[in-house]
Amino acid sequence: MKGCDFMPRRSRESLHTSFFHVIVQGVNKEFIFKKDKYKRKYLNLLKKGKIQAEIDIVAYAIMYNHAHLLLHTDNAKKLSSFMKKINEDYARYYNHIENRVGHVFRDRFLSEPIINQKYLLNCISYIHNNPVKANIVKNCEDYKFSSYSNYIRREGFIDKNIIELVFGSKVLDLEQFRAMHVKNKYYFAEYDDMLQENMKEILIDLEERYDKKIVELVKNPVYLENIVVEIKDRIKISNIKLAQYLQVNRNRIYRIEK
Repeated sequence: MKGCDFMPRRSRESLHTSFFHVIVQGVNKEFIFKKDKYKRKYLNLLKKGKIQAEIDIVAYAIMYNHAHLLLHTDNAKKLSSFMKKINEDYARYYNHIENRVGHVFRDRFLSEPIINQKYLLNCISYIHNNPVKANIVKNCEDYKFSSYSNYIRREGFIDKNIIELVFGSKVLDLEQFRAMHVKNKYYFAEYDDMLQENMKEILIDLEERYDKKIVELVKNPVYLENIVVEIKDRIKISNIKLAQYLQVNRNRIYRIEK
C-alpha cells in the first residue's frame, strides 16, 4: 500500500457472491422446531418475508433445534434485515406458544458466502442431507421439511426461475439432481472447513489491498483493529479462532471489541 495509513473496511455487500448459507440455532441448542407446526410456522414466515425483502429461498432444511437456509440476494443488507425480522417474528410466536420469555435463537444467525458453483451445488446437497445425517430419515425425499421434494415436484419455494438460477436451465435433470444427493457422495464442507476456506479468501484479499502480509499488518494496532472489525463484519467467527488465524494473542482481539 502506498502512502496511506489504512484502507477502509468493506461491508458484506462487497463480497463477490449472491448466495449465502445461513444457519439459525436454538439458544442452548433448545429444540425450538420440535413440533411440525413450529416448522411450518417458520416456513410460512420465510414465504411471507421473502417477497418483501426480495430474497430467493434456494434450499432449506428445518431440523429440531436448528435450520439451514440457502438464500440468494443482490444486496447483503437485505439478508441481515430479512433474517432479523424472520427470527424476531418467530421468537414472539414461540415464546407465546411455549409460555416462556427470553432469547429463542443462539446469537445472531451464521451466514457463509458461497464462493463458487461447486460449493453452491454441494451446499444444496449438504442441506438436504442434514436429516439423513441426523438419522431422522433414510433418504432425502422422506423428510417433509426440506426443499428436496420441492425440487422434484417444482413446488413451494422452487420454481423454474430458481432452477435456472442454480442449474442454468429451466428444466431440472432429475437423475442428475438425485445423483448429487447420494449419501456420502456430497462433499460440502462442514463449518470448520467453510470457515477455513472463507478465511483464506479474506486474508488473501486483505494482503492484496494493504500490500502487506497479515503477519506484518497485525503488528500495527490500527491495522489489527480494522482487520478484526472487517472480518467480524463479513463472517461470524469466535475470538479464539480469529486469534489463531491472525496468529495473535486472543486478548488483543477481546480488547478491540470492548
